[in-house]
Amino acid sequence: IFERVMKTMRLSTSTSIMDRFQRVQNVVTMEECIQRCHAAGYRVLDMNFCDMSNPGMPLALDNWQSWAEKIANLAARLGIEFSQSHSHFYHFLNPKVENREFHDEMIRRSCIASGILGVKWMTVHASTEAQTRGYSHKASKIGNLEYYPPYFELAFRHNVGVVIENMFDPTPIQRTYTANCEDLIDLVDAFHDPRVQVCWDIGHANLVGYDQCEALRTVGKRLKSTHFADNHGVKDEHLLPFYGDIAWASIMKTLKEIEYEGDVTYEVTPWLDRVPPMLRDTALKHSVEVGEYLLKLAE
Repeated sequence: IFERVMKTMRLSTSTSIMDRFQRVQNVVTMEECIQRCHAAGYRVLDMNFCDMSNPGMPLALDNWQSWAEKIANLAARLGIEFSQSHSHFYHFLNPKVENREFHDEMIRRSCIASGILGVKWMTVHASTEAQTRGYSHKASKIGNLEYYPPYFELAFRHNVGVVIENMFDPTPIQRTYTANCEDLIDLVDAFHDPRVQVCWDIGHANLVGYDQCEALRTVGKRLKSTHFADNHGVKDEHLLPFYGDIAWASIMKTLKEIEYEGDVTYEVTPWLDRVPPMLRDTALKHSVEVGEYLLKLAE
């Protein structure tokens, strides 16, 4: 069984690895990002609709659907699979949020565009109920169960499953719903649908201070996708693995132990922010070498 699992665990990266320079987006277009990731050795990608849905970006434009089809055709020509995507997200349970119609439309488009790209699992964020003083697990759970079903059903109609991501508490006194592993599992199970599962962000879990291996065993078969990023346990740095303090060898062995069949997907968004675009190809190849080493750790 383990041999079968290792054949299916592949290296992947979010497209956010290349699409900005010093926080300015679209310096490297999505088309160029895909081509350069392919040249570096990637054959599996995670489409980051979070960036693509910002005002002025492709998903936010009127021709968003033809753009998604163009990207799908490019990936097909190169032999690249989009196994994951990351939906647009916002804090929909915060009553002070503005432009709700825009945000809701970007989530709707994320569902449809994921289908166009052939995505198997689309990542979403749960929202934390913010009307009460303090934190309410119950109100947060109810709010997410009320908000998401129409979008999930839309994703299902386009043959896309949904994974809910574990979050983290931004400060020691500010609670965030699904930063707790038990909250995340409770919410996923409450949908009573095998098409709603878990995305485990290893960087987020490090910030919470989890025993990651024990948490992954608890998540178990619910785990369908991952976000791989390193940090030093203080802030969400989104570093390439081995550039922070996460114990990667034990995590990789645990993924094998629980028979994880998804991809090892980088979400190292700011890692190349300050690196001029013309220097990034070497860094991309290095990231592939790091990923290949990670996969070997699971053997």
